[in-house]
Amino acid sequence: MKIALVTQHYPPYFEGGTEAVVRSQARELAALGHELRVVSGTDRPHAGTSALREEVDGIPVAFLPRTADEPFDLILERPRLLAHAREECAGCDLVHVHHWSTLDNSLVRTLSRDGLPVVVTLHDLFTTCPRFFRVPVPPVERCPEPGDVEPCVACVRAEAPGVGVDELRAGLGARGRVFAAEVAAAARVVTPSRAQAERLAPWLNLGAERVSVVPHGLCTSPGGPAAASDGGGKLCVLHHGHRSWVKGTRELVNALAALPSELARRVELILVGAEVQAGFDDELRAAAGEVSLTFHGAYDGAVLSSIVNGLGGAHVAAFPSRAYESYGLVVDEAQALGLPVLVSDRGAPKERVGGAGRVLPVGDAAPWTRTFRELLEQPSLLGRWRAALPSKLRTAADAARELDELYRTLLQLVPRT
Repeated sequence: MKIALVTQHYPPYFEGGTEAVVRSQARELAALGHELRVVSGTDRPHAGTSALREEVDGIPVAFLPRTADEPFDLILERPRLLAHAREECAGCDLVHVHHWSTLDNSLVRTLSRDGLPVVVTLHDLFTTCPRFFRVPVPPVERCPEPGDVEPCVACVRAEAPGVGVDELRAGLGARGRVFAAEVAAAARVVTPSRAQAERLAPWLNLGAERVSVVPHGLCTSPGGPAAASDGGGKLCVLHHGHRSWVKGTRELVNALAALPSELARRVELILVGAEVQAGFDDELRAAAGEVSLTFHGAYDGAVLSSIVNGLGGAHVAAFPSRAYESYGLVVDEAQALGLPVLVSDRGAPKERVGGAGRVLPVGDAAPWTRTFRELLEQPSLLGRWRAALPSKLRTAADAARELDELYRTLLQLVPRT
């Protein structure tokens, strides 16, 4: 089967969660015998080139750069990019759109009209929020119900200088209609968790008959256990992934710093990943108090294990994200290292904790502080949590096999023109 995977970015130039998933699924689908190509948007500068071609993991990738008059805006009308994307997908049996924020807002509808079965995976909340996460920016206190854009106007206004309120209101309304139509045109919608499907359903009219839940699974090699023993009276906490306000990194530091001094001095927080907001790491250092912070940069599974093992291991991983995470790859990565996890009660990660950790309130540091104190004073709790870790973790290969079955079913059901 000839399959085009479409995404907003792709390695080696950018690799966040969505890109890591697409890359791992591409490798596994190719291993199943499919002929893969990747069509990706990019922020790379260029001199009018329609496509920049590379090969990643043996799979051809066509990067489609934007020009200066094709900015990121509310509506995302980019007919030149749409034409190039159609050319790149021509001749395929099926197209799987993972993201199209750097491309054109009519991509799914256009490819569907071309007679191609189009699968759409909703990796985040981009189709219902120009800021991707539906986490309001102060002073906005709530995200609106479907059909109400007034809170959104205030939320995005700071990022749209010079754009009037009426123009923002009209643009947000049009954006909602456009992406609802895009999702409606898909032959099948995939979400990586039940939480993601339920979160998007009111805005996108996602009936259960149109949605397949295909969890991503582990996308990187874990590189070996990194769990520390319970002895020594120290608590090592791992927090990996992008460091930012929306990921709850500041709340995590605040929760640890709120421990009594004699306990805080026994804590080491290992932070692995990229600093998303400039100066954010300095804010974390200033807030840490008696807690020891260790910073590391980009990682894959083996690097993550090497870093944590090099520091003597860790006891627990913590992810107090404010975002409605659609999946949370970091949970799988931590469990693969033999670590229990603490997660916020928002989004999908809570679906996979079970007895191997704890689900705690988002944005409320006190319960997190109490949990860390409990771990310091009752280290046997860590042993009970580790005993509850799954004996086998789902992987990207499992997801690829499920997608393969979905693709074959769609090719039988969707007429080709």
